[in-house]
Formats: sequence, structure tokens, C-alpha cells
Amino acid sequence: MEVLGNYWLRRILARIASTIAFEGQDTRTGMPVMVLKGAQGVPVAAEGVLPLLEETPEAWVLEWPIGAVPLSQYLGVADLERLEQWLRGMARILAALKAQGVSHAPIPELCLVKGKRVWLAGVGLKELSGEPEKALVALARALAGERYPEFGLKELLEGIEAGKEPLEVLFSEASPQVPGSPGPGDTAQDARPLEEPSARPEEEPIRPPSSGRKVLSVDPVPGMADDHGVSPKTSEASLSEGKTPSRPRVVRIEEPEEPSFAVVEPPRPRRRPLLLGLLGLLFLLGLALFFLRPPSSSPGGYVMEFRTDPPTERAEVFLLEVPEGSRMAPGQLLLTAPGRAEFDQKGVYRLRIRVAGRDPVDYLLEVPGPPLVIKVR
Repeated sequence: MEVLGNYWLRRILARIASTIAFEGQDTRTGMPVMVLKGAQGVPVAAEGVLPLLEETPEAWVLEWPIGAVPLSQYLGVADLERLEQWLRGMARILAALKAQGVSHAPIPELCLVKGKRVWLAGVGLKELSGEPEKALVALARALAGERYPEFGLKELLEGIEAGKEPLEVLFSEASPQVPGSPGPGDTAQDARPLEEPSARPEEEPIRPPSSGRKVLSVDPVPGMADDHGVSPKTSEASLSEGKTPSRPRVVRIEEPEEPSFAVVEPPRPRRRPLLLGLLGLLFLLGLALFFLRPPSSSPGGYVMEFRTDPPTERAEVFLLEVPEGSRMAPGQLLLTAPGRAEFDQKGVYRLRIRVAGRDPVDYLLEVPGPPLVIKVR
């Protein structure tokens, strides 16, 4: 367990030459931070880059988005669809940095992800200056693992690595053609139907709405008498003689969409008495459970477990500050770890941890929460 100023250094993320990246915690606010101890260079502020909270001669302190995790947790097991989204996001950030004259080669330990979002850390470090294209391709191979040959962006990444394609190709690809949309070769085919309506007969006039009964209408085919020069009497004579006319007659049966009679629906069964009875039973059951519940034996506390690493070490835990509403007295010895302690209220407690032969460390503990491990190094 190591403390740097107001920050508790919880664990080491990566070692890059003389720079050590820690996952830390602000002892004043309890918020997570990233501490780059021994950082050399000029920090860069840009979109998609972790903001700088504090710069000291010993380290850079960067903001850690709540819920974000290092990309190194997905080495070899990353989902290919989500990996494609992360790579496109990183390519957009790296291209913007390159346009500013900053060449950054990301590593998985200093890339944070949360859902589809991705952030780069340590932009401006001398140790991370390099070719972003090769670093991005190496990152994709490490995250995809054995499934890299089936990765959808494999060909684009190989072109970027070889210098044939720029980084922008990852986030500026043309959107695929929508299925069913006309292609370049369909222009001539689509132009033909536009000329067909001129050859079609004119639309028939709109008929008035029909009554409730079905209507049977027999209309001769238009143009039949004109084309053949035959009068209606002649056509009727040909039908009486058994001759087949040159064109058939058109028979239309029109039926209104709405029925001519009023639709009567059967009355719905009344369920109100049944619902009232059910609600009454539920109310009585709730009253019975309320009055028959066993009395609580104690006012209910929150038990937290304290562990030491290695387990043979002993650490004294003192209570310095308590949240509002707590009746616990500050200044008392809470327990000697390893062990368990009970807190009477939810909230953040300020503790002081003492280990023989080492400087005391103040820590903000949120109750309830996971077990606290005190590492003695």
C-alpha cells in the first residue's frame, strides 16, 4: 500500500521504462484516478483523452471515468463486434492527435473502455510516442487473439499497417448499399416503367358509393365497337347465332367495405366484484403480515470485513470521521485487522490504518461495500 500526496495507489497497471501507471483513489473525495508516476513529457488535452487533474514533479494525475475498465482485461477474449467499435473510436482519436502533430502509440493497459466509449491515457508521454498505425494493429491482434483471422477489419488493418491506407479509412468507410435499393446498372431498367403509363388506358371515373347490397354491372369493353365498326345490334345478333365475340365483356361486382347493418357486440362480463374481492384479500393478507412479523432483535448494522495481505500481518484501524446520522464516536479503535467491524449507517467513513514500522494511511471507506484488503509491502 503506497500513498502519493492526496492519492492512494491501489495497484500497478503497467511499467513503461521509468514511468509506472497506477490505479489510484483520491483520499479527499474517494473518486478513482490514474496516477502516472515518473511521467516525462507534456500532457495533451483533446477529445477522447483522459483529462489531467493535477501535474506534480513526481507524477501526472488523470481523471478516471466511473465504471470504465482497462482494455487489458479483454486481451484475447474481446467480442469482435465491440472490438470493431473500439478500434474505430481509437482511430478517430489518433487521427485527430496526428493532425495536431502528436504521434501516440496506445497500449491496452492505458486505454479505458466503458460500453462503446474509449479513452486514451498518457498522451504526451515520451515513452508512448511512436507510430499509431502499427500500435493500433498490434492492439487489435492482442485483443482478438485466435479469432483475428475472422475479424471483419483484418484487411483494412493490414493495409494500414503496410502504409497503403490511412487511419481515416476505419471511420470514414462508405456505408453499405441498402438491400433493394437501385444500383448503377438498374438505371436503364427503372427508366422504362416511367414511359409505360402513357400507353395505359385512362383511369375509370370514380363511382358513387354503393348501397348495402351487392351491385352487378355489365359494361362493354371500351373501343370494341369503334375498332371493328360493329354496332351493338350486330354484336347481339352474333351472340344469338352462337358466334364468340372478339373481346369478352367485363363483369364487376362491387361490395362496400362497411356492412349495411349495425354491428352489435355481446356485452362484456362484469369483473368488478371479482377484482374488488381480490383486492380485499390482498389488503387483509398485507395487514396480517405486518402485525405477525417477528420483532427485530437489533437495530440493523452494516458489517464490513477487513483483510490483510499477507494474512499474518496485523493492522490497527481507527475511526476518524463518520457520515451524518451515525452515532459512532470518532477517534476510537475500530478493530485490529484481519477481522470484521460493524457500522450503524450507510455512507463514507474516514479511517486511519496503522501498521507497525510504517507510516499511517488515511482511507475513505464506503459502507456497504466489498471487503477491504490492506496490503503490507
